[in-house]
Amino acid sequence: MSPTIDDVVAAKRLVWRAWSGEIATSLHRDVVVHASAPIGRLDGFDAAQETIGDQLTVSLTSPDWEPYLFLGGVWEDQVWVAHTGHLSGVFTEGLWGIPPSGQRVSLRYGNFSRVENGATVEVRMLFDVLGLAAQSGIHLLPEPPGRNCLPPGPAEANGIVQGTSHYAESQHTLELVEAMLGGCNRLDGRDLESMGMAAYWHDDMVWHGPHGIGSTFGFQEFQDFAQGPSVSSFPNRRGGFHQARIADGLTAAFTGWPSLRGDFTGESFRGIEPTGTPIGQNIMDFYVRRGDKLHENWVLIDLVDFAAQCGVDLLEGLS
Repeated sequence: MSPTIDDVVAAKRLVWRAWSGEIATSLHRDVVVHASAPIGRLDGFDAAQETIGDQLTVSLTSPDWEPYLFLGGVWEDQVWVAHTGHLSGVFTEGLWGIPPSGQRVSLRYGNFSRVENGATVEVRMLFDVLGLAAQSGIHLLPEPPGRNCLPPGPAEANGIVQGTSHYAESQHTLELVEAMLGGCNRLDGRDLESMGMAAYWHDDMVWHGPHGIGSTFGFQEFQDFAQGPSVSSFPNRRGGFHQARIADGLTAAFTGWPSLRGDFTGESFRGIEPTGTPIGQNIMDFYVRRGDKLHENWVLIDLVDFAAQCGVDLLEGLS
């Protein structure tokens, strides 16, 4: 039997309670976690709790959960809940080799949780590791083309969807995101115009990439500083390889391991030289629609894992 709207709402309640302090009661004992480098895959509740939960709580002194997008939906008959925001606390002990600053920090994260029979059985999670290092004064990539800032939440504070949303609104949002993805996959070499992105984005759009790529404000900055460099480095890139893709009202989200694939045959990317080989990027995207176009986009990319595929250990710069 396919999941119902009630199943999605129940899953959202479960995940919300979990992140509000009841994680131990929400994760299945055999949960599988896929996390950003240097964490990787974790099997079982104990490994997830020890490697992520306990370390974060110690390093950030009981971090505060500050989500600004939270939504749920069904993808291929599976119930997923997705959210993104910040984990904030005083950085008192080292984490992933990053030395503590002793100051209050905000760690960007993205999370997708798959819920079955009242428990979370699969988690996909990305952390902005390079952004945390930067808050300790360590910059592991060159100055970004975009603006380095800690992204805020949606301009209209409409990213938290805890209850039931209108099906037609959700479907409209999902279809728009999927049409935009189809446009991205029409890429003809390095010609940005071949993707037709102007049909899907507002002129005053906002795009928040991970630290090291930065944020862009307005469609032209998005083309110049976000899509342009990626296309120049991966001219045959293709996206849409997703484990989950959902929409809830005006919000949408997807994730893939990897989500974007292409041959690294173009220009250098964030100071990393082309390998001439296939490369994949583990990504999470979160969206807010305004009217008939997309307005805001928050993106997390596992750049540490990407660099490792290119033979570069970004975290080596921490020692």
